[in-house]
Amino acid sequence: MTRRPVTDAERDEIRRRHAAGESRNTIARAMSRSASTISRIADELGLRFEGGARVAAATEVRQLDLAEQRRQLVARLYRRAAANLDRVEAGAYVRVELLPDGRTRRITTDDPPAQDERHHSQAIGSYLTSAARLAEIDAGNSAGEVRSMLGDLARGLREAFGDDDAEGDTDGG
Repeated sequence: MTRRPVTDAERDEIRRRHAAGESRNTIARAMSRSASTISRIADELGLRFEGGARVAAATEVRQLDLAEQRRQLVARLYRRAAANLDRVEAGAYVRVELLPDGRTRRITTDDPPAQDERHHSQAIGSYLTSAARLAEIDAGNSAGEVRSMLGDLARGLREAFGDDDAEGDTDGG
């Protein structure tokens, strides 16, 4: 497929739209051209798309909002870990058993069965690991490390809740 040449009229339109504050992608869609073509022509015309300056304040607010959400999530993860540990260490362990006829029966023992204790231990470890990784984000790790951590967190949550069919976001963003 051959590229059609960019006309002088199109160059003028790119210049006009740029002056009007339109983004590269908006211009590309309006002119049925690729964003890379618009960028190339803008470079030739000495034009720069500085969208970062327009959205800097909104980006900063979003980052603060995400930091607060992370802090809240860390607190929730610690509460879940503590609740699991409290349940294991309680004077009486209560579990519910499903009977063949569909009814349930509460069983109280001094200690949890080994399998239950193992599951609680795994959940506690997962909660604490996730909380620590989230806290690392605000300690100044790079964006690449953050994306890696989020992927690890998603995998850990899928493992913890047995959702093997779920697939994570692979675009990193």
